[in-house]
Order: sequence, then structure tokens, then C-alpha cells
Amino acid sequence: MRYEEDIVYVIDPDEAVHDALTTLLNAAGCRVVCYASAEAFLDSSLVHSAMRGCVLAEANLPGMGSLALLRRLQARGVDLPVVILTSTSNRDIADQVLKAGAAEVIEKPLVHDQLLSRLHCLARRNDDVHG
Repeated sequence: MRYEEDIVYVIDPDEAVHDALTTLLNAAGCRVVCYASAEAFLDSSLVHSAMRGCVLAEANLPGMGSLALLRRLQARGVDLPVVILTSTSNRDIADQVLKAGAAEVIEKPLVHDQLLSRLHCLARRNDDVHG
């Protein structure tokens, strides 16, 4: 993962989650941009088809949920790996978001090494696709 070029976009309404993930990902050399909602992320000027990096999104977002977020990204031609974070082991949610195009579902509480390893693999796959 070329951290200097790639960004992890964190979408979660909880500011404590933003702080914890920013600290973890910055320590691993990642740039992080946080959003409180899917709408705020999609309204950002950063969202375009040539984006690099990956998205970490809470499964149960207020307003537009994670399924709608995945569909909107696809409709815009944004081909970023999206990792959905869920606090439940609900297979229905996991199955739905995976069918809608999520790269992965990771259950909370997060295991830091597991999260960093998966992000590294997903971003590398995204780098291979985008050159």
C-alpha cells in the first residue's frame, strides 16, 4: 500500500471511533479522512471515480445506510474497496453488503492487526487495478 497516495475514508457517526481509527491508522502510516455519515462522504469533493485507497464504513449508519452507500458509489463509478464494520454477528447484514459489492465485513471489536492487514491487502489490490 502506498500510504502517501492512498487514504482510508472512515464513515462512522461515533467521534470516539474516528479518534481511535485515526490514531491506529496514522501510526501505520495511513492518511485518514473521517465522516459522520454516508451523505457527508458522498457530498465531499474528494469522491470521484479515480479515488485511491479504501473506505471503512459502519454497517448501521444513520440516514443513508451502508447498502445505499455501496449502491451510490457503484452508480458514480467509484471503485474503492469498501469494508463494512459491524458490531453484530448478523449474517444477514454481512450477506447483503457483500452481495452489494462490499470487499469485506469485519466484526467489532476490531483486532488492530487484522484490520491493518486487511486494509493493506485491499489497498494493494486497488493499486493494481488503478495502476
